[in-house]
Amino acid sequence: MITIIQITDCHLFKHEDKQGYSGVAPFHSLKRVLQHAVSWASAQNTMASVLLLITGDISGDDSLESYTLFMSLMQEYADANGIAWAVIPGNHDNNTHFDNVLAAKHLTSHTPLTLGKWLIHGTDSRSTCSTNSAKGNVRASDITSIASHVAAQPHLNHALAVHHHVKASNSWMDNHSLSDAGLIEQLASNYNALKVIVHGHVHAPLRYTLGDFNTPVYGCPSTCWQWAMQSDFGVTNEAPGYQLIQLSDDGSVGVKVVRISD
Repeated sequence: MITIIQITDCHLFKHEDKQGYSGVAPFHSLKRVLQHAVSWASAQNTMASVLLLITGDISGDDSLESYTLFMSLMQEYADANGIAWAVIPGNHDNNTHFDNVLAAKHLTSHTPLTLGKWLIHGTDSRSTCSTNSAKGNVRASDITSIASHVAAQPHLNHALAVHHHVKASNSWMDNHSLSDAGLIEQLASNYNALKVIVHGHVHAPLRYTLGDFNTPVYGCPSTCWQWAMQSDFGVTNEAPGYQLIQLSDDGSVGVKVVRISD
């Protein structure tokens, strides 16, 4: 069994103590999440079969310092404990700092990770129209690349990570949706070997299915503040968290949301 620890939407600022919505300081809440996740992995004695996957919006202010702070935490909690990790970008990572600082850890559609009987694919859903847009778009080249990997290795189970939500959340976050999301749904319909899709962006544990095979899709809580899934903008009082995604050799998937209280 492989375990993905998914963290997302860190929204780090230039300064460690700067607070955002709900009085949350993103650096300190991310640190608590990482401490808890690494403690869990250590207790399970499963470091070698764990992937820490960060699904975008690492920065909250486009600053180089926010990525430097992120790297310092990953070195302290992931690297120091022998935990493999990878990132995909979110709309707040539409800057040169993400590409320069995290190039070696960027999980792209061309460089999937093989973990046991699973192949983990990444996508880049950053807007190609505006670096300031919270909306995203699917790159046809990503879909083509992922499809080629799935078709070439049907004996493996496949997981896909994207930042933006693929199906409408019926909330205000749909104002910041993913264009051409149908391309991902078509991918799910074409390949039964695609067993699960995970995403961030909505700061909430959305649950839905896609395509002809009812591929399960799991949204993830943020490591900082949580968006209210309602028609008007809002923040909930739910605690920061992460998601444990357990991938069995037979292609079955188990998911658990973990919240971190102060």
